[in-house]
Amino acid sequence: MALIGKKQDNNIENVDPKSLEVHPDNPRQGDIGAIVTSIENNGWFGTLVAQRSTRQVLAGNHRLQAAIALDMQDVPVYWVDVDDAEAKRILLADNRVSDLATWDDTILVSLLESLANDDALLGSGYDGDDLDALLYDAQLNETSLGNLLQDNPTPTERADVIEAAGIRSVIMPFPMETYNEVVGMLAAARTDLKVDTNADVLEKLLRERQ
Repeated sequence: MALIGKKQDNNIENVDPKSLEVHPDNPRQGDIGAIVTSIENNGWFGTLVAQRSTRQVLAGNHRLQAAIALDMQDVPVYWVDVDDAEAKRILLADNRVSDLATWDDTILVSLLESLANDDALLGSGYDGDDLDALLYDAQLNETSLGNLLQDNPTPTERADVIEAAGIRSVIMPFPMETYNEVVGMLAAARTDLKVDTNADVLEKLLRERQ
């Protein structure tokens, strides 16, 4: 097996993303639209990891799909010479180790607020509504309502607490071909309308129609 920790520059190559294959056993479902938005705002960073013998991607399957959606001509790939069992372990480990990590919400909120103040959230994977939700959770935990939440509450238990706080959510799914455009329009609308969240945009535009 190739060791990534050793200097093996010949293992890194820029290739046409269309020449690679999404791994057929990848159990992870990613948000391709969010990755596309990140690439558009931040550029490409990182390297895909692929099995040399099959050209199947082991780490970065959704970045590969985003690169193809953006019609990128080449992406950096780190080739590993592994058998199929090793390939599947790498595939699982790449996803699992990130699941085992946790967030420091205080630091996360501070970082997001600094980006929001500079109108630079787009491309971070978060928007104003996400920041509002984090702030709301933080506030909830500091109030008597927070006492209603048990450790690891079920979705129903959490919904009951949120209902007690007088907050509702509206989920609006968009097809992949329009998702990125809608995200961009919402970001522009927040700036134009001088509001902080997508919910504010929707409410203001709907009220203007009345």
